[in-house]
Amino acid sequence: MTARSLLFGTCLVAAISVLSPWAILVVKGSQLTSNAIPIIAIFLLFLVTVVLQPILRWLGDRGAFTRPELITIYVMMLVGSVVVTTGFAGTFLSVITGAVYYATPENDWNSLFVPYLSRWLTPDDTQAIRLFYEGLPKGQVIPWESWVRPLVTWISFILVFYWTLFCIGVILRGQWVENERLVFPLTRLPLAMVEEPAKGSEGERSLVARLFTNRVMWMGFAIPLLIHSWNSLGNYSDAFQKLPLSGTMALLPGLVTVPVRLNLPVLGLAYLMPLNVAFSVWFFFAIGVLQTLIFARLGIQIGTGDVWNSGGGAPSILHQSAGGMMVFVLFLLWTARSHIRGLWRQARGQQAIDGREVLSPRLAFGGLAMGYLFLLAWLTASGLSPYVAFLLLTGALGAFIGLSRVVAEAGLPSCQTPMVPQAFITRGFGPEVLGLKNMTGLGLSTVWIGETAANMMNAVIHSLKLTTDEEGSGRYRLMPLAMAIAVVVGIAGSVWFTMEMAYTYGGINLHSWYYGGAPRWPFEYMKSVHGAPEPFLPRLGFTGIGAAVMGTLLFLRHRFIWWPLHPIGFPIANTYTIVYYGWLSIFLAWMIKSVVLRYGGIAVYRALQPFFLGLILGEFTTACLWVFLDGIYGFEGNMIFNF
Repeated sequence: MTARSLLFGTCLVAAISVLSPWAILVVKGSQLTSNAIPIIAIFLLFLVTVVLQPILRWLGDRGAFTRPELITIYVMMLVGSVVVTTGFAGTFLSVITGAVYYATPENDWNSLFVPYLSRWLTPDDTQAIRLFYEGLPKGQVIPWESWVRPLVTWISFILVFYWTLFCIGVILRGQWVENERLVFPLTRLPLAMVEEPAKGSEGERSLVARLFTNRVMWMGFAIPLLIHSWNSLGNYSDAFQKLPLSGTMALLPGLVTVPVRLNLPVLGLAYLMPLNVAFSVWFFFAIGVLQTLIFARLGIQIGTGDVWNSGGGAPSILHQSAGGMMVFVLFLLWTARSHIRGLWRQARGQQAIDGREVLSPRLAFGGLAMGYLFLLAWLTASGLSPYVAFLLLTGALGAFIGLSRVVAEAGLPSCQTPMVPQAFITRGFGPEVLGLKNMTGLGLSTVWIGETAANMMNAVIHSLKLTTDEEGSGRYRLMPLAMAIAVVVGIAGSVWFTMEMAYTYGGINLHSWYYGGAPRWPFEYMKSVHGAPEPFLPRLGFTGIGAAVMGTLLFLRHRFIWWPLHPIGFPIANTYTIVYYGWLSIFLAWMIKSVVLRYGGIAVYRALQPFFLGLILGEFTTACLWVFLDGIYGFEGNMIFNF
């Protein structure tokens, strides 16, 4: 890592912190930073490697960025992208003010929740909150003084939370990267883009990486470029009739409908998945649909849906998935016990430090312990009972560990938990035990454990994978500093821009979800549970079934080599992103890869990889280009990529 790569990466993160919220709030276009492989980061890396790098190499080979420098720049964008919209800043300001702004005599939030909002968690000036949603009158300025205390309080929490996740990532890196050798499909494209150019037959070095000289890649690139550009032009002229890429399939009219969508980047990424993982995802999705059909026909229902429950299936399905995820996380920690024990010995000085981690084992374990205790104390001070704070924090860390493992192994660009800890805690203890103070705190916690698709643990573990080479991580010792700068710059830029947009135009005029759905949903859910509690035993029963199924799958996978079902598909196959955006593309990729490997062998499979990388790069590039074009011409709602 060099000073210029750090400076250049910081500038790109600052740009992302403005461009991403602008794309959502103003253009209402593609989600640029909503997943584990942010499309704006790939697009900017594409511009650097095919435009800037050739210019620098033409001026003099020494002036071009080296591979480690490009990896540093990408890692900073990867980490910084998490916080700018979906992962934090997008809903942060609206969730901490939503209970106050949307309180009415009808919903009675002023007596249910508002009294339990601590002054240091939300602005105490109701006028400042109202203007945030409705916009400032001409001549007035943003009342920053009303926001200083909650901004400092919440950002302090989120920074320590990210630090804790980073320490966990450092502890688990060796197990996942070196011992288990997970494939990390999401790193394939950026690594191919930053590859050093090969020398030609005459000894001259190319100006771009080998990927960009591959005609097969450009064929894949052209498909999403042409399709989405044609459809986007249809927004401006009736001469371009849109090509349908999505629809629905009614299996039981009025009761069960399955979304159908061809998602080209998911098709490309699923081609890179291990074959058994891709098979397991669509197989367990099909099992979930079959179970939904049977339950709908028989009228079996265990209750209403839960807040942030992924929206992908019925409560019975999602509770099974949640039980599976719990067992999966415990299994991950159990299989990593020898590795963790070795790091613990290094931390205590009982074993020589191998120097392969970007943090020393002592700092990683100490940072994890101190971070966990700080977060626990913060949550307790915010109004949660100690046992609720413990369950919420532990559940959140476990959820992010599980998700990051799924993404590292399966390469899904967007992956959500079947349930968030708040829902399980609320249903499990009920309003009588929890009380309104705990329920208010659980509602506010959706700031940091609500939308789980874009989460810091994914970015951390992939960054640590990218910065591992044959000689260890020696040349990336300052990477934690680069990642910290990216997070701080991302938060500062996105919070500032979001405040500017909200107070200028009025939040409710910008985006129906970020300023309408997200701030109301947690408290509407808490009010519904408070007013009409439901029995928890049926939910717990299905959670137990899911745990038993996952335990069986894990046993069979590690007992029998021939076992075809990978356990990773079970907990995520019926979550929102798979159901609505991914299952068909994963099925098609599995089918294509099966045929290629059967009749063409590994050589043909590798020869076709650039084509599928082109599908990914082509869609991401097209989505970003049309965000900018739509912004220039004032068109709203052209969402090419949303996964």
